[in-house]
Amino acid sequence: MKGIKMKKWLLTALCAVLCFSWGMASAADAPLKIAVIDMNRVFEEYNKTRINEAKLKKQAEVFKEYSKQLTQSLMKLREEFVKLRDDSQNLAYSDAERENRRLNAQEKYRQLAAKEQEIREYNREKQTQLQDEYIKFRNIILADISAVIETKCLAEGYGLVLDKSGKSRNDIPLVVYSSKMLDITDAVIKTLNLGQNKPEPQPVQGKGNTGK
Repeated sequence: MKGIKMKKWLLTALCAVLCFSWGMASAADAPLKIAVIDMNRVFEEYNKTRINEAKLKKQAEVFKEYSKQLTQSLMKLREEFVKLRDDSQNLAYSDAERENRRLNAQEKYRQLAAKEQEIREYNREKQTQLQDEYIKFRNIILADISAVIETKCLAEGYGLVLDKSGKSRNDIPLVVYSSKMLDITDAVIKTLNLGQNKPEPQPVQGKGNTGK
């Protein structure tokens, strides 16, 4: 999804501006209190993120299965068209029979073209739908994270929070080093998940039944 590629950039931008203005008013009277956070980890370990991603994955599987059925119908139409086309050129049949098969082949070709168009439109529509749903739930997640960080900054006096999961355009970490004492990642995740439903455990991929 295109939305996924923007996730880390948005998380970094959010964290870069978050809390900075909240501590400016008192910056002249006290040293700037700084914290670091792994925004990528916060996003991924927030239960609401996992639950919504699981829903999107399940919906994508439904769309994929229906697209597979459409493709199977397309293959059947193609086989029928090829047979009718070949039969229309088979001299073993009479002129009338070949003409009848030629007309049927033309109709089958129209059905084939219509089915190809249906598949293209279905795949494009469902891909757009999944992207829109991802962006919608992502914005809700970011708002939740922002609110928790803001509350923590106001309560504990942080004037600046840096995203240690962020990277520069040259793929260099924005935060080269930070003490664990400055890290508020675990605290933010814990607050976010308070009262939240836990995501359902996902089946382990690639492990079949051992028969034992």
